[in-house]
Amino acid sequence: MALPILAMLAWAACTETGLIEHRAIAGPVATAGALADGIASGGLLLDLGATAARIAGGVLLGLLWGLPIGLASGVLKSEGSPRAAGLEPSLDFLRAIPPLLIFPLLLLAFGYGERARVGVIGWAAALVISMHVASGLGRASSQRLRALRAMGASRWQTFRWLYFYETLPAGVTALRHAFSTAGVVAVVTEMVIGVPHGLGARAVAAQIAYETADLYAVICLTGGAGYLVSRTLLALEPHLIRWR
Repeated sequence: MALPILAMLAWAACTETGLIEHRAIAGPVATAGALADGIASGGLLLDLGATAARIAGGVLLGLLWGLPIGLASGVLKSEGSPRAAGLEPSLDFLRAIPPLLIFPLLLLAFGYGERARVGVIGWAAALVISMHVASGLGRASSQRLRALRAMGASRWQTFRWLYFYETLPAGVTALRHAFSTAGVVAVVTEMVIGVPHGLGARAVAAQIAYETADLYAVICLTGGAGYLVSRTLLALEPHLIRWR
């Protein structure tokens, strides 16, 4: 906690004393005021809710896509299957494509609505989730796998007693990174294609109106919301993964 406090004090010392004066820099007092006004009017919370709904829908879509892909890639890799050598490069190719390059294709396919926006968020989240899940399963104990095979375990029993427990830790990490990635993609798509409500739309409106304090308020609220989601997942991890 010492570093954020020192950063806040340095921010206040530079702006509130007049040491730094620029239209692109707002002080903590003005930012807090803009944040309070936005929350009191309900507009900022409405924008936060709209962005959070898009992120939640995108991450859920990413789980539906990314989890099976990650499981398949990770199981093939842990079992030494030659098919893993063909699947991994394909996934690496897709991960190298910025999600915003996929966004225009989805706009052409689904129009300028929520489906295209949630779809590109889901695309980005799926690639992050598949990478972490595949990496976690790829580190599964080869000795345990051989022992299960020697005891005649079926593929389902192998998944139940080996891969399932390897997936959970990687899955929690995957969710944390997926939410972070989804937040970035959601805000940027709101800034690129205007929407009635969303943190990205509010940031663009503040920039156009030269309302620097409002822009800083959006930045602080976005960072705070992301921090809470990440800390919540970290707090849940010991309860989900008791054997660790």
